Amino acid sequence: MITDPLFYRLFETSPETFFLLLGIPGDAAKEMAARYQYLAIEFKETSHRTDGVFLPKEPDLPLYFLEVQFYPRPNIFADLLAKIYTYLKQHDPSQDFRGVVLFASRSLEPAEAVPYRPLLDAGKIRPFYLDELPDLANAPLGLSILYLIRRTEHEAPAIARDLVARVKTEIADAALRDDLIELIETVIIYKLARFSREEIQTMLQVHDIRETRVYQEAFEEGEKSGISRAIVKLAAKKMPTEEIAATLEVEKEFVREVLNGRTNS
Repeated sequence: MITDPLFYRLFETSPETFFLLLGIPGDAAKEMAARYQYLAIEFKETSHRTDGVFLPKEPDLPLYFLEVQFYPRPNIFADLLAKIYTYLKQHDPSQDFRGVVLFASRSLEPAEAVPYRPLLDAGKIRPFYLDELPDLANAPLGLSILYLIRRTEHEAPAIARDLVARVKTEIADAALRDDLIELIETVIIYKLARFSREEIQTMLQVHDIRETRVYQEAFEEGEKSGISRAIVKLAAKKMPTEEIAATLEVEKEFVREVLNGRTNS
């Protein structure tokens, strides 16, 4: 369901999220992120691409190599080390290194890790589990988006809508604001694959649809708008009428009309 480009965009847009993941708090995580350059490096000799490398801008900081794993892969540690040592061979850096594997859950971590145990025990390779990350109160946006990935289909839309509102309020830079909103949309598209992007944008209130011709036509000609289709799909997931109306911010009566087939939908 979740693909590597999603995580690349997350850490590219909010690099401090990676250091928050490592347990570095708040402002210190932002300061550390500013001391690194984040890249997805492709190795010429192997045609393998990392999920991400944090290259330090200062000689006394370690390199971080990141892999994200959302399906069983027994050789994930070997693959990570192959990329690490290929990079070391090609670039011969003077810094130390760390490998980080973000598993969707602990069950995906390989059961047999004997060859890698010394590196795991020494902290040279560190596994993290998305479903076990503690929920931090007032978490920064990047970490909150990471939390969104593990939410259920039922929970995700309302949480995503709150995140969009936070982005609009907290982020002054227009380009960064657009990137974060698009990233939130992408997470929901992965989670609600049967919904179109237009329906998801309506659900998340990405645009002020009440000011658009499309929104007005939704009430006059329901089938021409993603709102009616979204209502039907949410109802198919057994979501109550009241919750559908709250999620899409429409009148309950309109939801009932769509579900009763009285709006040509």
